[in-house]
Amino acid sequence: MKKAVVMLLVVALLAAVLGFTPVRAAGGVVVQMTIGSTKATINFKAVVLDQPPIIENGRTLVPFRFIGEALGAKIGWDPVKKTVSYVLGDKNIVLTIGSITAMVNGVETTLDVAPKILPTGRTVVPVRFISETIGAKVDWNSSTRIVTITMAATLDVGIVLPTKDEPRWIQDETRFNDALKTAGYSAEILFSQGSSAKEKENVEALITKGVKVLILCPQDATAAAASADEARAAGIKVISYDRLIRDTKAVDYYVTFDSIAVGKAQAQYLVDKATGTKNPLYLYAGAATDNNAFLFFEGAWDVLQPKIADGTFVIKNSSQAVALQGKATLTRDEMGKIIGQVTTNWDFTIAKNLAEANLTIAKAADKGNVFILAPNDGTARSIADAFGDDKDVKSYVITGQDAEIPSVQYIIDGKQSMTVLKDVRTLVRDAIAAAVDYLTGKTPEQTTTYNNGKIGVPAKPSVVVTVDKSNVKAALIDSGYYKASEFTGLP
Repeated sequence: MKKAVVMLLVVALLAAVLGFTPVRAAGGVVVQMTIGSTKATINFKAVVLDQPPIIENGRTLVPFRFIGEALGAKIGWDPVKKTVSYVLGDKNIVLTIGSITAMVNGVETTLDVAPKILPTGRTVVPVRFISETIGAKVDWNSSTRIVTITMAATLDVGIVLPTKDEPRWIQDETRFNDALKTAGYSAEILFSQGSSAKEKENVEALITKGVKVLILCPQDATAAAASADEARAAGIKVISYDRLIRDTKAVDYYVTFDSIAVGKAQAQYLVDKATGTKNPLYLYAGAATDNNAFLFFEGAWDVLQPKIADGTFVIKNSSQAVALQGKATLTRDEMGKIIGQVTTNWDFTIAKNLAEANLTIAKAADKGNVFILAPNDGTARSIADAFGDDKDVKSYVITGQDAEIPSVQYIIDGKQSMTVLKDVRTLVRDAIAAAVDYLTGKTPEQTTTYNNGKIGVPAKPSVVVTVDKSNVKAALIDSGYYKASEFTGLP
């Protein structure tokens, strides 16, 4: 946080001089001031000060009130105690006029020289104090009498997302950038492109750049633990985004939707559409390395299992699921056995190949009017294409999630039955809110915890909405989530 405060300090100084509102910057900043002169430069651009720096007892003092007011800090003056203070972010600094003892967050700090009030009425403080308190590098050139304050480039928030190959994550990138820009924080967003090794490389790059908060959507829930551990060791707050990082204590917060509720919504849709008995049921799941895949499946199994037991559905593509169909509650290992047979690995091509392989070995009697549990929209489209091309499939009901634009069009066109809207605007807002809380020394709101195998990770899950052709316009267009112009044939 220290470097970020320095950055704000310098940018605010420029703002006050030139008369504009300070905005948090992401790049490095160099400030130069000449003793006894009102001329200064910020990033080598000239500005004019209303109080020149001075030297007293061999120490350089700079205007404190000017910097504080320009920065927007809450400044206080106690005429009885003769103290001046400012509060900014996680720093609370109190100085006593004429005293070499200052208080920083309640801790005594000894100054090289006491602050003083000049005849002009301005309070000045030693520049070394500013440096040591907020992390700036200060250089003094005795020949030119120039003080140089330098701060290296830094970032507030680092974000690592799984891939650029899915519309969902591209949408998240745009929303993160817009939200952080509006909030006034600097950030960098990197993509792992389906590789845990690339993910680790991305996290290490962000650590090197000095991020204060890491928002990480893990490619592999367990493999990502090493990256979380590295970030924690560097003093960085770790927010697990959308997918839970497992088997580490180095996760501070989890931003998610209610993943079990997603699976329940998908399964309930299939149940509501089913009539009679012996309806062919095809199960597909996400990646076995993704904790969410287990939560989605857990929610779906809770709803489907009673209907499998009473004969409404007959599982057609998983011997493991058939072997366990009498169990209302599955252990993680048992779910893992089923998911291992029906995993799409969140990959469109794998999903289609698996569906085609299932259909190739299935008998005509195993097809007809089928019901398909697909884990998300991308895989749903691929699986739907495979089932739609099979001449023995008379009709199908297929689930999805994420409300991706291509899948919404599929729903409108009758090629995908439903999706679960997880309003990523809400998820992004929740992630940004948590990051800002950490940046400002607060604790994010918590309504529950999720067990990641090591700890209960604090979280505040967001609600989900079932969307099909009957409510697609109300849920996605009227709500402002998408524009009507992005689709054709809206009901």
